[in-house]
Amino acid sequence: MKKLLLVSVGAFALSTSANAATVFAGSWDVYNAAAPQWTEAPPNGPLAYTGQEAAALLFGGNASDYVISTIDSDIANINNMAWYDVIGFGGSVFAEDYSNKYLGQFYGPTSGFVLGDNTNAASAFIRDNLSNAGAINFAFRVDGAVPEPATWAFMIFGFGAIGGAMRRQRKANVKVSYA
Repeated sequence: MKKLLLVSVGAFALSTSANAATVFAGSWDVYNAAAPQWTEAPPNGPLAYTGQEAAALLFGGNASDYVISTIDSDIANINNMAWYDVIGFGGSVFAEDYSNKYLGQFYGPTSGFVLGDNTNAASAFIRDNLSNAGAINFAFRVDGAVPEPATWAFMIFGFGAIGGAMRRQRKANVKVSYA
């Protein structure tokens, strides 16, 4: 009986965690008027952001709350990629969590970078090369677990089976006495 209970509860937990709700949070152009200018904060430059970090900065929450797409705002088209601007190179598409930051945090250095090298520091939120290029990132927030109807049916069946097992066990423990 204890095993049956654990199986029912465990299946519910697995099913709900696998079915988290994903909702469109918003989009931004990498070259955004609100983004830091690439020449700010010499010699290291301004802070650089991964696609997920930029989404958290713009829409709230933590970077791990987001998945990013370069395609459109349709949840079915999420490709887990983001547009980045690479200092001295221009626009590139990398993974949503791609991190190539000067000294581990900056979009720089503001001088001495190698022109045309796509391995320079990158940021998904910066005013640099991508002016009017249409490098738009679409952010989707992954919210808490939402159980599916099939999960509820499975749980009800499991608890019914537990009840049946308890009833059979109780009947087996009843002593019949004839007078």
